[in-house]
Amino acid sequence: MAFLDPRWPMPGRVVYLLDFSPSARESVFALADRLPRDGIYVAFAERAVRLPSPTARRLDLGERTDLKAAFQEAEALRPSRVVLVSDGLFEPISAPFPLDAVYVPPKPHVAVELVPPPYPLYGETVGVGVVLEAPLSVEARLRVEGPAGTWERSLRVEGRKSLAYTFSLTEKAEVWAVVEGSWGRSEAQVSLQPADRGRALVLGDPALARYLEAQGFQVEEGPFRLPLEADLVAVGLGVLDLPEGAPEALRSYLRQGGGLLFTATPKGLFFGGWDRALPEDLPLKPLGRKGAALVLVMDVSGSMEGEKLSLAVAGALELVRSAAEEDYLGVVLFSSTHRVLFPPRPMTEQGKKEAESLLLSVRAGGGTVLGSAFREAVRLLQGVPVERKGILVLSDGLISDPQDPILALAEASGLEVSAMALGADADRAFLKVLAERGGGRYYQAATAQELPRLFLKEGQEVFQGEGLEGRFPVKARLHPLAQGFSPPPLSVLLPARAEPWAEVVLESDGRAVLALGERGEGRVAALATDLSRSWRGWKEAASFLGGLARYLMGGKKAMALYAYPEEKGVRVVVLGHLERPLFLSEGQEMPLVPTGPGRYEIQAPAAPGVLLDGSRRLPLAFPLPGEWTPRDGKLVLKTLAEASHGRLLALEDLGQPGSSPLPLRPYLLALALALFLLERLLEARSFARKA
Repeated sequence: MAFLDPRWPMPGRVVYLLDFSPSARESVFALADRLPRDGIYVAFAERAVRLPSPTARRLDLGERTDLKAAFQEAEALRPSRVVLVSDGLFEPISAPFPLDAVYVPPKPHVAVELVPPPYPLYGETVGVGVVLEAPLSVEARLRVEGPAGTWERSLRVEGRKSLAYTFSLTEKAEVWAVVEGSWGRSEAQVSLQPADRGRALVLGDPALARYLEAQGFQVEEGPFRLPLEADLVAVGLGVLDLPEGAPEALRSYLRQGGGLLFTATPKGLFFGGWDRALPEDLPLKPLGRKGAALVLVMDVSGSMEGEKLSLAVAGALELVRSAAEEDYLGVVLFSSTHRVLFPPRPMTEQGKKEAESLLLSVRAGGGTVLGSAFREAVRLLQGVPVERKGILVLSDGLISDPQDPILALAEASGLEVSAMALGADADRAFLKVLAERGGGRYYQAATAQELPRLFLKEGQEVFQGEGLEGRFPVKARLHPLAQGFSPPPLSVLLPARAEPWAEVVLESDGRAVLALGERGEGRVAALATDLSRSWRGWKEAASFLGGLARYLMGGKKAMALYAYPEEKGVRVVVLGHLERPLFLSEGQEMPLVPTGPGRYEIQAPAAPGVLLDGSRRLPLAFPLPGEWTPRDGKLVLKTLAEASHGRLLALEDLGQPGSSPLPLRPYLLALALALFLLERLLEARSFARKA
């Protein structure tokens, strides 16, 4: 019997994967109350996180669906059963465990994308592809505007529909597309320029823009929008002056061959927080910067439960990321009582990891008693060895304890006290007075979604660097870009040092003024002065900066890579001086076909790949399929489940408990051995009596 390997059913651990991507989350939210309460819940979109209950909601997990992240999170929990609740609008991957699935319908929506021609020339009749995608059949109104005028169409979209907007390209052109219906609205925009001059996108530095225009560049002064198609992006604005996700987009642009230049305008470089937002990609770091200390006093009362608390924690994580190693950060939580989550500690790499772990463990519940928490924050800052110290209070309700002692302490403490009111029920009058009496800043967030950027804004106010004004002589290093130039003294200088991987081109008394280097396939530079105040009378400034810009965009000009979705895959177009280009995808090497001077093309499957040319390797991750790419989601889930020996379930099937069968073979073998030995013993005794 033991060799039949019988198993005894035991209670198991069930993990539910809830699809919180934009296309599925409304349907998942609608059935949350009907899900079993005894399971373990993981929400996912672009990333995956544990949920305290099936009714908890997260809107900060991204705009696409990464099934791999969800599977990794579930596998780490060692489940006996995994149930995926989704609309199936994703690229399926093999599940590493038996998987059951529950289908929910996607949200009705039409996504619009404008696909520009890969290499438009002056005077050419070009076509901009208008691609519409809808997971469900819906009515839509489409309007496209551009150089050829405006055309409108009413149409039914089901699946993918492609149209072409054509015009003659004689100058920079903008094309807009808007699609609307009872389901909502989506829009797209694309810019085109004849591809015969270097294109520079300059953000927040008019002086640099004039210098580059004088050097013949096609200069566009904002706004920041994706995709980044310029050969060079010059940044004179701060992180908070740009849309969310801008640092990640700039990092990706650089790594894929783009050129980046950061300048020290009043909002740029260290003033703008770029040394914290792009710590691995900025060639300059602040020199001799004094640290600061901040304690966050955060409301975790019952009214903060759910989305408010999730986004408050996300905002606190922005504070952690915005701090440098010499900065101190602590967190005190308050509800009916207070609790020190962690005292002010240096934000080293290890300190940040510990702070992030503790913040992710925060839970809500109780009343709104601020006084003891505020006094504790003041006490914690007394022994911190920095000059600038501050407190940030966040609350969404009415403070229930006496307010006058708190206000008096804020005024007498000598600390910089800021306050943040969340929602219409917050005690805004008190929090505003608290910030005024404490000499800090008052923030008002109408919704929880505003919290992360407001937290980041406060972090940059507290953890900011300083600049110097005067007359600073400049010395040029032995570098090809500086050859033949003698820059005059600077009027403004941000004290800086160069990173080990960067080259210093200009310096002033041992401090780096201009440094540059390569990151991935691209080139990046940082200039530690404000061009609106320095070099205004230097006649060679435009020539020097033009040479710097051409050098930075050299990486992108050497090889430009584009991908355009087509019916059965993707068309890959490569521009540049290449030797024997190959495209490697799914283990197969495919040679590119020359289709013109410096132009190569190939029809490839819609899977990530790498362009190979000599020693150069340029990865390409295709943007499609997207979040709204039409598919038979139910069939995707059924195929995915059955391939893993699971099945497609109805909602009422979810109550079935998971099981973790206990193998009985070891116990049966042990019992057989014991019975065998007992039988031998009894036989021996019987033989002895007969003898």
